[in-house]
Order: sequence, then structure tokens, then C-alpha cells
Amino acid sequence: MKSLLVLFLLILSISVYGQNNSTPGDSTAVTEPVAVPQLVIKVPFGKRVAFGDVELEINEIIDSRCPKNVTCVWAGEVIVKASIYIDGKFIEERTLNLDANNSAFLSSEKEEMFKYSVLPYPDVTKDKIKQEDYVLNVVCNQF
Repeated sequence: MKSLLVLFLLILSISVYGQNNSTPGDSTAVTEPVAVPQLVIKVPFGKRVAFGDVELEINEIIDSRCPKNVTCVWAGEVIVKASIYIDGKFIEERTLNLDANNSAFLSSEKEEMFKYSVLPYPDVTKDKIKQEDYVLNVVCNQF
């Protein structure tokens, strides 16, 4: 009988000890890191799009990607020439290679912009894509 009582107390103490009694302001509470918010912003060809105080305008797209429904030796690449403006003033023109590493192409204290993708994707069964039909999707991390 005593051994059953000891066993019962042991199980009870383990279950009570294993519960998390932390409160929201408790420094022992388990916290997970908060992810940096990401936005995907569409930048149509020839239109100036604002990201806070930074604006981006696509000037030229050189698209040599292998079209759908075709077998190619090389996958191709997309090169985007874009103008950067800050507070409405032209700063510089940048050339982005979308098949290179995805490091930030523009950073500030509040955000980072990463190249992401260009649409539409070439298709051998359709007409050649006009410059004004292209859209650059940009990933923007806000701090």
C-alpha cells in the first residue's frame, strides 16, 4: 500500500513539475523569434512604384529564358535595367540579373529589396513578349 502511495505521489509530482506555469510577462516564458514581414510588390514595366521613400522604375528587360515547351541547352536569364529614385530624385540606374544570387539589391534602415521574378514567362506557342507587358515581382523585407 505504501509503495502505491509513493508511486502515486511520484507521478503527481512529475506531472505538476512538467507543466509550464509561465505568464505572458514572465522572463522564463518560451518565446519564438518573430519573422521579418515580407511583401511581394509588382513593378510594371515603365511605371514608377514606391517602396516607402524609395521608388523603382523598370527601363528595359532582356529576357533570354528558355521558353515553355522547348528543350534548351542553357536555361537563359533575365536582366532588368531599373532606375532608383529616393524622395522623387533620380539616384542611379541598376542592372539586375535575376538568375544570380538573391542578395539585396537595395537596402535602407527600414527595408531591403530582393529581386524575385519576372512575368510573363516566354512561351514558344505565343507571340514575343512586348516590353510593356513585363512585370517585376520584388520581395521587400520591412524592419
